[in-house]
Amino acid sequence: MTQSIANKVAIVTGGSRGIGRAICYGLAQEGCSVIVASRTEDNAQDGSEYQKYASGTIHNTVKAIVENGGNAFAHRCDVHDADDIESLCTFAYQKFGRIDILVSNAGIDCESPVVDLPLSLIDDCISVNIRSHLLLCKYALPHMIEHGAGGSILGVSSGASRGYRKGRVGYSMSKAAVDRMFLCLSEEVKPDNIAVNVLSPGRVDTWMNRRGDWPGTAHIPMVAPNEITPAAIWLAQQTANTFTGNLVERSEFGITWGNI
Repeated sequence: MTQSIANKVAIVTGGSRGIGRAICYGLAQEGCSVIVASRTEDNAQDGSEYQKYASGTIHNTVKAIVENGGNAFAHRCDVHDADDIESLCTFAYQKFGRIDILVSNAGIDCESPVVDLPLSLIDDCISVNIRSHLLLCKYALPHMIEHGAGGSILGVSSGASRGYRKGRVGYSMSKAAVDRMFLCLSEEVKPDNIAVNVLSPGRVDTWMNRRGDWPGTAHIPMVAPNEITPAAIWLAQQTANTFTGNLVERSEFGITWGNI
């Protein structure tokens, strides 16, 4: 059973491109006011053949939503920075008086054999892929709990958390931490009727998947980012009374979970 999310307020990190942008579009189409968060305010020019996957800004995402009749606001947020994350949550609450939905999606790659792994890359991976998810919840949850209307938190993870990928021990570690963090958090906020779930999107046609080398994944179909949207919307519609504490695969949506 799902509930309407029209007129609710959602924060989406990593909303300038890829999975995050697709989820922003979907939430807006359902009637949410969407806070599009990312540090990207100008199109990146990486000079590679993958430029089209790297393009996109928070302002582009908002413009597309507004042009289609939706309601969205851009807020620059570097998830490395705790003050930026706190400012993001404060902005959303002061703007709307509520926060109902969190989509914790921002993430980076961490590609290197362990023996060659630069300390700076380890620190960035932990900061973005683990710490930022926890801090987003830390700063948003007081507003969600105070409002008293329940809500939904969605963490975007990866199948890498449960399997070996050459050169990505650090990345797999970070995603496994995300899985455990959100699954434990689901118990902590269950009395407040806030759902917390983890979505593993599968192999998605994004800049990171195009740019990186992912041995052992060639057999997995690569889907467009908007293929993730229906599953993400369904999860955003949940509370702790309907569906919480689950790690689900996007490819199984409508088969083993969701609209079945």
